[in-house]
Amino acid sequence: MNPGKISLIAVLFAGSALLSAFTPDKKKPVKTPEGFVFVPMGTTTVGSDTVSVQAFFMAKTEVTNKDYREYLVDLKASGDMEAYNKALPDTLQWRDKLAYNEPYVEFYFRHPAYNDYPVVNISRTQAELYCVWLTKKMREAYGENINDARLPYREEWVMAARGGLNGCDYPWPGESFVDKDGLRCNFFHLGSENIHYNDTTGNYEVIRNTHYAGILHDAADITAPAQSYKPNGYGLYNMSGNVAEMVQQNGIAAGGSWRSPGYDVRVESIQKFDGPCTTVGFRPVITYTGSSK
Repeated sequence: MNPGKISLIAVLFAGSALLSAFTPDKKKPVKTPEGFVFVPMGTTTVGSDTVSVQAFFMAKTEVTNKDYREYLVDLKASGDMEAYNKALPDTLQWRDKLAYNEPYVEFYFRHPAYNDYPVVNISRTQAELYCVWLTKKMREAYGENINDARLPYREEWVMAARGGLNGCDYPWPGESFVDKDGLRCNFFHLGSENIHYNDTTGNYEVIRNTHYAGILHDAADITAPAQSYKPNGYGLYNMSGNVAEMVQQNGIAAGGSWRSPGYDVRVESIQKFDGPCTTVGFRPVITYTGSSK
């Protein structure tokens, strides 16, 4: 058989499976779960493609340290210490040869001061297992009609990030990172003040010590609380910057992070993601199954 035809068949099969997974069952309406927002069906552009996306619910914020610790508490209470140990974030990822980040190794995930900051340093598998746990908790609260919590497809994520502003590069109109009330997102600002000429090497170097959101005592830029800055048109926070977010597609995270320059926190921005790191978190979605209440 022609290899091209095989690929086409595979794509059509995958597309039809995806659409069936998103088909609403109008016999099972559910209300919008607490902490989620409703994203209506529609079309959006991703690269050169225009894609149609069914409606879904998306978490209003990135999963926080407090949210993830609640999951760990449940695992520990169940007595499944193997699952508990496998679910722990890899906090050693905070260690950086360019900055003294040791306090974050100890405190970022566990200290109450960081309760509302996005959980980072977890793998895709850990995020997916969190979604399994969240599904169980949701069904306890809302009944069996609610669908599985999961990571979003990138197409869903991009449409949600735009907040109804189809064609925009960011979750707000225009390309300015500042409005009358201040900054619009948490990202790495790189200006001329960051460029240094090294007389020894004869090269220009980037000095990473300027951050719009503020500079810590050790000049190590980090995340902002998950409900920082203004939400987009759908009520979603931090869809640009703060932490890049895992999607269903392997090997990438969407939206840029606190370490990304402005161009790399566009809604279509992606970064490589191959394991726990300080710049990637996640937010679950739930397939829509009827009228949102």
